[in-house]
Amino acid sequence: MFPPDPTMKTGFYKEDVYMQALELYPSVVDLIKGKAEENKDKTLILFNNERYSYKETDEISSRIATGLIKMGTKKGDRIGIYALNSPQWLFSYLGILKAGGIPVTINTGFVKEPLIYNINMPETKFLFVDTRLLKNYLEIKENLKSVENLILIGEQSNINVGIDNMITLNELLSDRKENIYTELKGHDPAAMILTSGTTGRSKVVVESNAQFIVTALDMIDAGGVSADSVVYIYLPLFHIMALDLAAISAIMANATIVLVEKFDPLNFWKDIKKYGITHFHAVGPIFEMLIKQPESSEEKDHERIIAIAYASKEVWEMAEKRFNIYITGGYGSTEAGIPVTSPYSDVINKKNKPGSCGMPAPPFDVEIQNPNGFPVKPGETGEIVIRPRLPYVTFLEYYKMPEATINAFRGLWFHTGDLGKYDSDGNIYFVDRQKDSIRRRGENISSFEIEQILLKMDEIRDAAAYPVKPDHDEEVMIAIVPKTKNLNAERIIDFCVENMPNFWIPNYIRFVESLPRTPTGRVQKYLLRDQAITDDTFNMKDYIIKKLKEMGNR
Repeated sequence: MFPPDPTMKTGFYKEDVYMQALELYPSVVDLIKGKAEENKDKTLILFNNERYSYKETDEISSRIATGLIKMGTKKGDRIGIYALNSPQWLFSYLGILKAGGIPVTINTGFVKEPLIYNINMPETKFLFVDTRLLKNYLEIKENLKSVENLILIGEQSNINVGIDNMITLNELLSDRKENIYTELKGHDPAAMILTSGTTGRSKVVVESNAQFIVTALDMIDAGGVSADSVVYIYLPLFHIMALDLAAISAIMANATIVLVEKFDPLNFWKDIKKYGITHFHAVGPIFEMLIKQPESSEEKDHERIIAIAYASKEVWEMAEKRFNIYITGGYGSTEAGIPVTSPYSDVINKKNKPGSCGMPAPPFDVEIQNPNGFPVKPGETGEIVIRPRLPYVTFLEYYKMPEATINAFRGLWFHTGDLGKYDSDGNIYFVDRQKDSIRRRGENISSFEIEQILLKMDEIRDAAAYPVKPDHDEEVMIAIVPKTKNLNAERIIDFCVENMPNFWIPNYIRFVESLPRTPTGRVQKYLLRDQAITDDTFNMKDYIIKKLKEMGNR
């Protein structure tokens, strides 16, 4: 049974294991077909009170494929999924691939103009829509250029809108249980996934089947995911972390998936205990949100748990100690999968360094480069760039953006737009997004590091640091989501003076009710930067000067 047990080895899988994976499973279609034959009636998906086996998942997705082919699906047709997490989401995804279509995963947080763009840009032919999101679709349907048919997912008892060319998922399902498997190669698209758009309008990233297979194996290697594992998926399935790093990797590992609609910090540890969860993925502020919950007996009352996450050294160590879990770092993107991880043997023996992303996985070369494209020395900051060692294991293109695609691969490396550094042992550390970095008085400042310090304040719920330019030089501005109305700007500056270098201390502070975030937790700082210094911003320059004088100007 493939893959080899990741818990029974030392170090990374060898490169030949990745080559074996690509030979056994040229596509995600081959993967679900093979795993259904191996695992048959074993439970693959648990969702509320629903339970689906590997065999049932394979059969239902084949029936969807049959229905799509009858509807007129041809190989390469783009078919969108605009739905909340459910087993039907995964069935639809697999069915689209089996029919030869390309799944377009659509952000459920989008409405109006962003939703129009994300359906029109990939030239979506058919669209699966969750009934709970139908209102959003109806508001923009006259602006859609290519959608021919609508397929409704979910409860339909109250749906009576008289939409032309609309059927339900049950109506699409063919009664015939024939196995439909369109032959796909590693270079054929497995999905078109919309980037978060943290620096502007989203790009449509065309992912290959080979990328999905290799990324899944990377996650198995890093997390020690096996046939005994139970993987908790609360992140939205339209994102690569939930779809590939969690769901597809669980299928490859012969594991079981526990799927929920969304992250719920109040019930998180209850679910962990109830379902016997062994693995979960943490992005954005997930650990911070869990840490800020009141301590409970449930948070330590569990079997061995491995979290696949990126966190600062401080948050990492705090989470491991408080929750009695193991953490494996990682670095990745929609375009590149997860090219930097740590092998399970390092994770379980706690040889991976807290705060580190890990080291390059076998299918990739990873460098930290200066602006001229040359490698930097250990400890120096530069851009993280990636080069695949196997064919088609990074993204294929930005759809209908050839110039952006070529630019991303300049110098024969994929340029991530992220800043990083590595230590003398070769461990890679994320520093900041290039466009989120702040350059003040000739010094480069990591907004990420400022935020991690601010989040240590009990009175702060959320924080974002970003550059503003009141005159010729950049200054540090922070947006703060307070926990209490009693928190003021002076108290924050007092804390910063005690805990930051002088040139990191923010001159501008703004209190907000919430930060603009993508559904996967990444702060959309370009929106904050565009607003710049607002009328409700506190200018703290004079107070900082006074405070530093009181402390002897350090």
